[in-house]
Formats: sequence, structure tokens, C-alpha cells
Amino acid sequence: MRPLLRSFGFAIAAAILLCGSSGGAEPPGGRRDSGPPASEADAPGSIGPEVLHIPLLERRSERGILRPVPLSVELPRDVALKARRVLAHYRLWGDPDWMTIELRRKGPRYEGVIPCREISTVTGDLRYHIRVLDGGGRVIASGASQANPYRVAIKHDTTLSAGARRVGKCSDPADCPRGLPGCPSEPLVETPCGTDRDCAGGMTCSWRGYCERKDRRLSWFTLAAEQDFGVLPATGACSVPAQETEGTACYRDDGVQYAGSPVLTNEPPGLGRGPTRVVLGFDRLLYFDTSVGVRVGWAVAGEGPTPRGGTPFMPLSIAARATHWFGEDPFARSGLRPFAFITAGVSMFDVKATTQLREDPTQAFSQGGNDLEQTVDLWKRAGDGFVGVGGGLELALSAGSAAVLELMVLDAFPISALLIAPSAGVALGF
Repeated sequence: MRPLLRSFGFAIAAAILLCGSSGGAEPPGGRRDSGPPASEADAPGSIGPEVLHIPLLERRSERGILRPVPLSVELPRDVALKARRVLAHYRLWGDPDWMTIELRRKGPRYEGVIPCREISTVTGDLRYHIRVLDGGGRVIASGASQANPYRVAIKHDTTLSAGARRVGKCSDPADCPRGLPGCPSEPLVETPCGTDRDCAGGMTCSWRGYCERKDRRLSWFTLAAEQDFGVLPATGACSVPAQETEGTACYRDDGVQYAGSPVLTNEPPGLGRGPTRVVLGFDRLLYFDTSVGVRVGWAVAGEGPTPRGGTPFMPLSIAARATHWFGEDPFARSGLRPFAFITAGVSMFDVKATTQLREDPTQAFSQGGNDLEQTVDLWKRAGDGFVGVGGGLELALSAGSAAVLELMVLDAFPISALLIAPSAGVALGF
């Protein structure tokens, strides 16, 4: 058993005091201090070791409407040394959600208050429980639980017990309704948090450090089809030196690799088609507008012939990327999510185009079967590395699914080529 679970042996070292600050509510029958702690770690629904405890007969108190409910927690010494945050989770009568406030340290105690406007004029039980977290966000102690909470009976002044203190109360908001000229607007109360564990009622901790009710998925898998295109310079691309050192290869209509002596003309660069790939990706949100990920692809079509003495084509591609998502908290809403990214990885690109050749009649014929003018297939095998930039649009179909369109511009090296790679696919978030 953990050292913290010494709750049966505590005397008055730990107490949760509903009456710990001025104007606090009183337990039934008048004001009293909390009794010695006892463990409820085995109670259904409890969260972590319960070393802070009020006996069952004293887990209830009462409070008038429109009055704040102060909370005060005094921790045992061994718990206090490890505690970094003390959170109070509460739920008002008729409210389906649990709210959270963080108690602030004041000497040996942690204190906080549930505002009177939160209490309002609704009568019924206010339920709450306490959790103590260490520096790593782990729950090291608790007082009560959602299943077995402390209770404060919110009552009308006329039904309060005789011994209950009647402290000052807030004005009734119905006397000056919100939106009426001259009446102040009610401030929006946000619960501070460090992790999702600090938030109750199914809420999550936002990037701004406050609890919110949004279904934001942090991990995304993508499946896409990608088609590569490349820009090929045609001038001199079919000369023997170029085919030996620049990754190009030219093939005649009969499938024989060209090895003649072409006239070097000013042919314009051509756009060629590259491999068709199936790409599997994974991205992880690091911040609301930033993610990092990897892409693994396999070329299913577009492989060219391997020239004499060339390196065989590698269909596998692997890339890393960092992405910036535009808009305010784009993964907390549906609709379009524009993005831009940088990427780098390893891959081979076989790009095919056609070019016109004219044989140089002043040179000795070094290869038979070449016409004076002919059209040949020009292939270039570029890579093995690449860097690039890209952008696209993601259409969120639901909180956990989206359709994706993107376009990349890549520069391959050491065998250079300028490549354009559009893709389309789907993304699933978890």
C-alpha cells in the first residue's frame, strides 16, 4: 500500500472544511470542524487514494441561495510536500456537467470559493469532490469522489436551519437581467487546467489552458493516392555523357536505348509523368495549429526501364513533414482547414517525356538504326533524396474524418529534378 494511504491513522492532519473561510456554509445542526480522515479508496467511482475525508455523517452542510460557498483543504505533511495543484470539482443541482476550480495555497491550506452567481437561486444539493495532483499531473490524494461526493444543500433563506450563518449574498440577476441597458454582462468563467485530467464532465483541456467541451482529435491517419510529375530539360538530354551522368535514358520506338550523336538544339523543357503512389500517413498535433508527421508510399505504376549500368528503381518512399494549419483552432470545428507544410525524405522518381532528336551527319555513325530525325522516349531517374514545400485543403466531414487535397513541389537530389506531386485522400482522427 502506498505511504499516502495512511488515512485511517490521521488525526486532524487532513480536513476538508466547508467552513474554512469567513462566511462559509455550516453543516446541519451548526458549525463544526471536520473529523479525522478515513480511507475511501475502495469506494465505487473514487479517483486515486482518498486520504482527505469527512465522516459520512458530516459530508453534508447547507447554504443559502445567492451565497458563495468557500472551500478550504489542509493536507497532511507528506501529501503537501508532493502536491502541486489542488482541484475542486463541483456540480450544481440540475446541471449535467461537473465544473472545476483550482484552490490557491494560503499558508498551510488550499482555499477557493464557488461564486454566488454560480450558486444562483436554484435550490438542491451542490456536490463536490477534491483531487490533489503532483508535479507530473498524477492524482496522489482525493477527498470524496463523483460517485460519493460531499454535499451542500442549497436552500431558501426561510428553510435554513436555526444554527446556519446568514452571510451577505449577491443580488438576484433577475433584478437586472442580462442585456438590459444599465445592467452589466456576466463574465464568462473559464476553468484553468494543465491536462485533460484537470477537467470534469467530459471536458478537455484546451491549448489556451482552460477546460472546454470540444471533440478535438490529436492523432490522424491518412490514406492517399499521389501522382508525380516532373519538369525535364530536353536540350542535350539524350547525349551519351548526359545518359551516363545525369540520370537520363532515351529509347527509340524499337525499345533500344539511343546511343547516337544528336545535334544539340534548344528544345524547351518538357513536363513528364512520374510514378503513381499509394501513400499512408500519420500526423500528430503538437499545438492547435501545428502538427508533425510521416508519409510512407509505394509506387504502383510509372516505373521506367533501368538503363545500362543504372541503379534499379526503388518503389518505396519515406518522408517526414511539419505542417501549419490556418485558422483559429481548426481541429475544434468542422469545415475547411487550409494548411501548408515542409517535407523531406528519400524516394526515386522515374519521369517520362518525349523529345525530338536530329542525328548529326558530321559525326561518324556510332549506332545503327537511327533515323536522321526521330522521336524518342526520354526517361529520367531522379533522387534518392528530396526536399519540398506544399499546401492543401482538408474538409472535415466529422470530428474524426476528413477529405484531403494537397499539392507538393519537390526538388530531388543528388540526381536533380523539379517535381510536382498532387494527391487526394481521406484522413481519420483518433
